[in-house]
Amino acid sequence: MLGTEYNWLVTVDRQGNGLPRASLGSSGLITLAVAVFCFLCVSLRAAPASSPPGEAAWGLADMDGIIEGIALHPVTSEAFFSDVHNRCIWTRGTSGGHAVMKKFSADSDGLLGVFALKFDHEGRTLWASSSALPEMNGYTTADQGRAFLAAYDLPTRQLRRIYELPADGRKHLLGDFILDRAGSIFATDSLAPIIWRLAAGADRLEKWLEFADFKSLQGIALSADQRCFFVTDYARGIWRIDLATRAAVLLAAPAGAELRGLDGLYVVPGGLVAVQNGTKTHRILRIDLDEGGAPVRVRELLSGHPAMTDLSLGQVVQGRLHFIADSGWLLYANPAATPAPRRVTILNTPTG
Repeated sequence: MLGTEYNWLVTVDRQGNGLPRASLGSSGLITLAVAVFCFLCVSLRAAPASSPPGEAAWGLADMDGIIEGIALHPVTSEAFFSDVHNRCIWTRGTSGGHAVMKKFSADSDGLLGVFALKFDHEGRTLWASSSALPEMNGYTTADQGRAFLAAYDLPTRQLRRIYELPADGRKHLLGDFILDRAGSIFATDSLAPIIWRLAAGADRLEKWLEFADFKSLQGIALSADQRCFFVTDYARGIWRIDLATRAAVLLAAPAGAELRGLDGLYVVPGGLVAVQNGTKTHRILRIDLDEGGAPVRVRELLSGHPAMTDLSLGQVVQGRLHFIADSGWLLYANPAATPAPRRVTILNTPTG
């Protein structure tokens, strides 16, 4: 409703039926036209381009790397992004569309390609998974098989420690990981059929579960009751793993659903949300689970957005999945490529 501060622009009286009738004041027509013009200019400038209902977009300008992971701080709202190619972590402030991207990690930290990013439960430590692969800048064959977790102290913005996988002559890639309530970290290995654990307070990673039926582990999510993991396997679907017994069960997909080609995985009330980037059409999926943790329904939350060309990881915040729509992996099909800087799009969509 118009307040009294706009009485100079319009006059309001009552019609016979009791409804209000507004008319322009003597000088209001020109003023109103100017106001409408300014409003439209501001609105068009602020609105995301061609965003479907239920979805919002923002971007990271002038990026030339592979932006794989995102972490949004629950208190400060500061955003962090992992870069596989440039071997670093970026940070973005909270000052809206004009916030500047800055490098959070230091070159002297010795990071490899950076994948997932997660905060500890106190929000004072930023954890990162980092692995060597040809798409990272400066890769050499001597780097093959190297992978580690890195812990950053957020108050000081300094690297606290690196926890490296044992050198065993095998290929490894630590992609995603999750923290339990006790502070232990469980990380998936995409090149070896292993889930690794860094126990709370421990000083080294240990092999928690090796299972030959694992083919290409990706995302990992912890059930709300902390009794089991759900882990995506790019070639096979979703595994449910009991924390007490370490027994792994491959979950059957509901009729007509495809659960292969899944990457990031996130627990939400009543089920899971998954990033599917291994199918012709990249999609965000909602997977409803029954009381026993088995999938009973799969539906699309979002697909077909023009920016959704190369999905990667995300984070659920207040009932919405924020995820990277065009990470840049396709630009480095030739690892020696030097693509021009571009805008990386971050989308978000409801998880219900």
